[in-house]
Amino acid sequence: MKVDFLLVSDDNYVKNLGISTYSILHNMCGEAEKVRIFVMDCGISEENRKRVRTQTARFANAEMFFLDVASQVKEIARGMDSTWHPSIYGRLLAAEVRALCPDVTRLVYMDCDTLMDKPVTELFTMDMDGKCLAAVADADEDKRKIALGMPAEGVYINSGVLVIDLSVWAERNAAERIIGYILRHGSSLRYPDQDAISAVMWDDMKLISLTYNMMWMICDSDIPKLVRNISQLPYSADEVRHALHHMHICHYSGHDMWTFYGITPVQARIFKKYRRLCDWRDERRSFETPLKLFLWLLKTAKRLILGDFRR
Repeated sequence: MKVDFLLVSDDNYVKNLGISTYSILHNMCGEAEKVRIFVMDCGISEENRKRVRTQTARFANAEMFFLDVASQVKEIARGMDSTWHPSIYGRLLAAEVRALCPDVTRLVYMDCDTLMDKPVTELFTMDMDGKCLAAVADADEDKRKIALGMPAEGVYINSGVLVIDLSVWAERNAAERIIGYILRHGSSLRYPDQDAISAVMWDDMKLISLTYNMMWMICDSDIPKLVRNISQLPYSADEVRHALHHMHICHYSGHDMWTFYGITPVQARIFKKYRRLCDWRDERRSFETPLKLFLWLLKTAKRLILGDFRR
């Protein structure tokens, strides 16, 4: 079985790309006959491309491909009053991978701030129920659904992990419809790509287990916060607790995994595991600012008192 993954990066996120792709290779190369990783290149230097390729070459059954989409994502972002980097639109160009490998049928897209900690073979073998996409509901699901005027039966998803049926994606003009929505609604979108995917594709989406996109907001070990998050999700409390201890993909959700601040103990454990193994092991971690160091110490003390480290 071949498994195909899609990531998006520029030079600013190369160390994230490096550790994230290593986590994929570490978990999937023993499960699949062939592992192919497609990188939507939004501005990666040749030196950094070579470094990521060299790491990938350590796995005999892995291949990596780069697709230059810098001009395309900038075109989508043009005229948008948004602070988001144009690279967020790279996932919408998923069908471009067929120009390199026409046999790709299903892609698993992962943000560069995700780490795989268990194989995700099921994502390539599961029945998509005729849907174009499969994803996990976002921790902010209720609020964003209301803000976008989505129907009650719709689910607002987190776009950090997406399973894409490329044939159905192309047949239903998904990319054109999503990009059109972004261009029409512009700066009114809080999370442009994620809002648009949810608003346009809500009736063409399969909901999958939280274990495949365990977000920082759910990993947070503050118990009252966890209970509130459970009440907002279309998952039972038991499903959330199970996902905390059996996550396949850990999502740092906007928190820089290379800093100490904001990373929960369970996320720190997973990060340290793959940092030791990947070719970016010598990259330094930091607190960024004295304030973040102080806040991290307060949170650590709170966890020690609560005795809740989500090990």
